Amino acid sequence: MTRRRILALLPFLLGVGTIAAHAMGGHDEGAAPSLLGFAWIFCVIATCAVAASHRADAVAERLGEPIGTVVLTLSVIIIEVAVVAAMMLADKGEPTVARDTMFATLMIILNGLVGVALLAGGLRRHEQTFNLQTSASYLSLLIPLAAITLVLPRMTVTEPGGFMTRRMEIFVALACVAVYGTFLWMQTSSHRGFFAHPGGHGEHGHGEHVQGEHGHGEHGHGHGAHGHAAHAAPAAPHRPMWVDILALVVLLGMVVLMAESLGSATVRILEVNGLPRALAGVLVACLILGPEGVAAIQAARSESMQRTMNILLGSALSTIGLTVPVVLALGLIRGQRVELGLEAPEITLLACTVLVSVVNFTHGRTNRMQGLVHLCLFVTYIALIFDVPTGSQG
Repeated sequence: MTRRRILALLPFLLGVGTIAAHAMGGHDEGAAPSLLGFAWIFCVIATCAVAASHRADAVAERLGEPIGTVVLTLSVIIIEVAVVAAMMLADKGEPTVARDTMFATLMIILNGLVGVALLAGGLRRHEQTFNLQTSASYLSLLIPLAAITLVLPRMTVTEPGGFMTRRMEIFVALACVAVYGTFLWMQTSSHRGFFAHPGGHGEHGHGEHVQGEHGHGEHGHGHGAHGHAAHAAPAAPHRPMWVDILALVVLLGMVVLMAESLGSATVRILEVNGLPRALAGVLVACLILGPEGVAAIQAARSESMQRTMNILLGSALSTIGLTVPVVLALGLIRGQRVELGLEAPEITLLACTVLVSVVNFTHGRTNRMQGLVHLCLFVTYIALIFDVPTGSQG
């Protein structure tokens, strides 16, 4: 068996072994999980998620558009929603885990990954260009969706805190689906040119249009794993497509099965060690953004800022456009409340991030200074996670 084939089978072996060990060994619901066990399940899920993104990209290459983008988007969103749902249902359940995950995803993408990508690209070339219509299209949808889902619930007076009434939850879920669905249809049909490098040149010229969905985006993934940029190796021409489809389904299934263990372990690890609950969102975001982040930074270093923008902004948009409806639907089905409204400091940081993004992404050029500004905001976000009132973690 060749080394390449062994590496291809490794995610399956790790996933099956982990699931089997968990099923046979059982677990004590009241016992705190070890850090080593938590790290193992996290790494195995991450390995399977990356492998799934590669398989999804191979399938998308074969299917073409618009079905290819739909496959990329759904594969990443399934991973994100599975882990978020597992944390919502674990033990007492965390009503803020979906909010924390989406906010963490936005901060990691719009500040962390964007900052590193712009800085890495600027070190290779002082300025890089991209299609101005790309950022305008993404931001014009990302800003209102972020406001409706993460800010508006905190401002309403019918429900305390960051909760919404059931009627508002239904409205917000339908609005997200309608907006993102319309965007996806336009992106893969009449407005493909908005997501290609101006003049049809660039790393792939006109052919790089749509992969930014995560996606997450998808994964744009994209949630992202969302873009043809995210794949490590295209499908072998001699391999039947059904092999990649079957492998994708199996990998996603294993992630869903392991998500329960990760969800309960994460909740208890944070409680036992007195860590901020918002870290759960950061862990989920890191889990689903791995492929997109690597692809985006590599594209920036290769002077392909157009591809970087497609991947990162697409991942951010798909995170809100698809995760919110699924999480709200899950809450409605189980009768569980979902708190989406951010606190005042987080709203301030989100507003600042949006303003900086509008300023930096609406003239079609990027440089190192812009990257440093976004990284400064990302460091501020990390500091904000640990700036919690005394006793609020109990």
